[in-house]
Amino acid sequence: MPGGSEKDPGDDLRIDSTGTVHPLSVHASQALRARAGEWSLVDSPPEVVLAMRRGGAPRALRLAGQVRTPGALCDVVQMIEQGSYGGELLLIEDAAERSIFFERGRVIGAATDVPRESLGEILWRFGAITRDQLDEVVRTAETIGKRVAETAIDLEFVEPEELFKMMSRQVEEVFYGAVHVERAAFYLFDGFDEARLTRRQPMSTGQLLMEAARRMDELRFFREKVPSDAWVPVRSAAAASKTAAAELAEVFAQCDGRRSVAEIGRRIGQLEFEVTRAVYQLVTAGLVTVAPPRPEGAGAITLIYNRAMAEIHRACDAAGVGAELRSGLAQFTMGTGVYMPLFHGAGPLDDGSLDAARLAGNIGSLAGDDADAWLAQQLVEHASFALFHAGSILPRDADPTLGARVADVIGPLRPPS
Repeated sequence: MPGGSEKDPGDDLRIDSTGTVHPLSVHASQALRARAGEWSLVDSPPEVVLAMRRGGAPRALRLAGQVRTPGALCDVVQMIEQGSYGGELLLIEDAAERSIFFERGRVIGAATDVPRESLGEILWRFGAITRDQLDEVVRTAETIGKRVAETAIDLEFVEPEELFKMMSRQVEEVFYGAVHVERAAFYLFDGFDEARLTRRQPMSTGQLLMEAARRMDELRFFREKVPSDAWVPVRSAAAASKTAAAELAEVFAQCDGRRSVAEIGRRIGQLEFEVTRAVYQLVTAGLVTVAPPRPEGAGAITLIYNRAMAEIHRACDAAGVGAELRSGLAQFTMGTGVYMPLFHGAGPLDDGSLDAARLAGNIGSLAGDDADAWLAQQLVEHASFALFHAGSILPRDADPTLGARVADVIGPLRPPS
């Protein structure tokens, strides 16, 4: 039976001496139930069982195999181009499926069920629509039974010309995602269902292959300085006296110390790879540095604060001045207007930690438009006072590394300098 991507060795099926097939795992049972019907066995070597569904309009299976290294699928695609083949190249990676459609060796379309490669997500990642607009498009499309593309136009969120451009970018992203897969199963069929093509978009297979290879090679270098698209480019001190190259100016203008690589891409209509390349060049030129992703949401922010406060409380308790620390913190909290309503019902516990859920509920009208930034600022200031007060009551020889440890813990909450 044609299966999914290569998994770890295990007992999925057993064929007994009568030829009866027995599923031996939940995965195998589900896979077989989904394929109920009549099948024809295809001649295959002893270590392979291959069957094709009977009935309907069968397609010839030209090629099948396994991908075991990133880029291995490039050889198959190159063969399709050189042979001027037409049909569908299906790639199955665990539960994800991608199809690339060919005509005379040229890519003319693609289909995917990988969420980040859906047309809606491409529209959002390129900044063509906002996340709220995408949510509305998806809800409306499901309600009226239309495609996302048609619904986005009906709602006047995108113009047809912009949509067609994004549909081409989607095909490119599906192609790059397919050829970069590390482990999967692939099948090359003659022909495909025309109904799956919303629009023919002929593309040079050779150019797509070259771009895929370039991305794969370059990304290895980029990741040394830009670990992921969640990291935040921060202008360096040298940026005040330097000018970014013309091709980097648009990305450099967006580096405000708060936006991540992915967010910058959405603002200027570029995908993460393109922005990552520009940020890498800006880092190399000394114009920016990159900071780790800032925590998002009251839970993540409070967790960092709690870790910092626990360090301070442990040090003071070990030196016998824990009661003085807590007394000083209580006075500071009561004497500073914002902390009483912010901390109401949230603690602190004996180790100085706060309940994140209660804290989130208390923020309400206290914060401005950027609740995360506001909460981080308040908690940094509170932890900074706790560290200052601890320094004033701890013996001089007590825990000399406390300040450095707390600074490391609380660092992600501080705004980039």
